Amino acid sequence: MNDPNIADIYDLPEYYDIIFADDWESEFEFLRFCFDRYVDGPAQRLLEPACGTGRLLVELDQAGYDVAGVELNAKMARYCHQRCPSADLLAGDMSNFQLAQFAQPEPFDAGFNMINSVRHLLSEQKAVSHFRCMADVIRPGGIYVVGLHLTPTIGDPLEEETWVATRDDVTVTCHLETYDRDLDSRIERASLSYDIAAKDRDLQVTGDLSFRTYTAEQMEQTLQTAGGWEIAQTYDFTYDQEQPIVVSEKSEDVVYVLKRIA
Repeated sequence: MNDPNIADIYDLPEYYDIIFADDWESEFEFLRFCFDRYVDGPAQRLLEPACGTGRLLVELDQAGYDVAGVELNAKMARYCHQRCPSADLLAGDMSNFQLAQFAQPEPFDAGFNMINSVRHLLSEQKAVSHFRCMADVIRPGGIYVVGLHLTPTIGDPLEEETWVATRDDVTVTCHLETYDRDLDSRIERASLSYDIAAKDRDLQVTGDLSFRTYTAEQMEQTLQTAGGWEIAQTYDFTYDQEQPIVVSEKSEDVVYVLKRIA
């Protein structure tokens, strides 16, 4: 294999979709469970901020939901539109949008963001603005399901992980490794690489990612500052509907079910 190409990983939606859509079924079933269990009344209109390739929007659309998304990266948004042309897509920043900007400007029943995207908002101001935006567009009694990696204050955090997914004749091996974490500035830097094995060629692509760190206490403080939300329940990334978790100083992979309050 040749030397790796340096790229913005989010500019490669076809490979991103292979590696991150591989586990869509467990997320899909978990979301439907949350809609049924925690939303007051029917859950029909759904919003995914930072929707990326629309890996979940397309499945929820096919299941009969009315879906919408917000996406900043133009290549991701274009790929999502091609896969899910009926989605109400808004090109923009997940920390700065309004209901009136959507083609159908009616409040949403639920929102979801399952894989750490809120941690790309690198300041408290941005994070608070995001949760306020979501509170503005989701009706009281609705929910926002948010998955993210917390930084444990007891024990060592997970520093790297590797997973593999295949679609048709393309196999992508993804490796994510944290190489710097500053808990004072609350910035974590990681490298994300794709090893791509296709029928006609092999390719390696590497990019850098920056995340904001959150302890359990810091996450609760951000939600409190934003207002409009209460934590209805918490789960982990196994998406076990029968096993909610208690978030502690050791917690890392957490899914928050946030309830929109008046």
